[in-house]
Amino acid sequence: MNIPQIEKTIKYSFKNKSLCEKAFSHSSYAHELHVEDNERLEFFGDAILNFLVSEYLYENFGDKDEGQLSKIKAKSVSTETLSQVVENLGLVGQILLFNFEKALQYSKKTHADLFEAVLAAIYIDGGMQEAKNFVLRFLKQHIDQIVSSGSYEDYKTALQEYAQGKKINLKYEMISKSGPEHRPIYKFCVKLDEVLCGIGEGSSKAGAQINAAKAAFEKIGTEKIGGTN
Repeated sequence: MNIPQIEKTIKYSFKNKSLCEKAFSHSSYAHELHVEDNERLEFFGDAILNFLVSEYLYENFGDKDEGQLSKIKAKSVSTETLSQVVENLGLVGQILLFNFEKALQYSKKTHADLFEAVLAAIYIDGGMQEAKNFVLRFLKQHIDQIVSSGSYEDYKTALQEYAQGKKINLKYEMISKSGPEHRPIYKFCVKLDEVLCGIGEGSSKAGAQINAAKAAFEKIGTEKIGGTN
């Protein structure tokens, strides 16, 4: 790993360089070399991230109620959003992995975990203000886009409400499960009165169902679902 390049990218210089190295140490690498991995940092960073994003939403979106803020926060700190930030920053190649892991595609969860681990490392090294600067520097644009686009809407709940309103049967069926056991990919379809309306994939059953509901939501088109076009 190239610590000076990492620091340049994240716009933060570590006083304790070992914290930076630990943040980038995947469990496969750490276990092989008998050093500490980044999982404890990731755990701590998750809590810090949730606090800072909640604070930003509370202070800047007074027109949103508690339910909306919760949805926006969930989308803002999701694996999808955090992994996108890490990939856009070009930090993926800096992750310390053991050889056999390099033969596999890096998972989005690994990327998201890295964001949280780096955040915790910055907090420990430089304090809350530096941690806040890091979060807002790289997440603010994504959060604002999520709010303006309305992409935080709960498609699965909305589709359920739509089906109940129309008095039609809604059900999800698993089509397939693929990939390695530690990193499965699920594929689900959603049917309305036995009519296939959407198919979705995800790293969990719930995620695949949500993506299937979103596909159905988009297919139905101009009809209102759960108050959204």
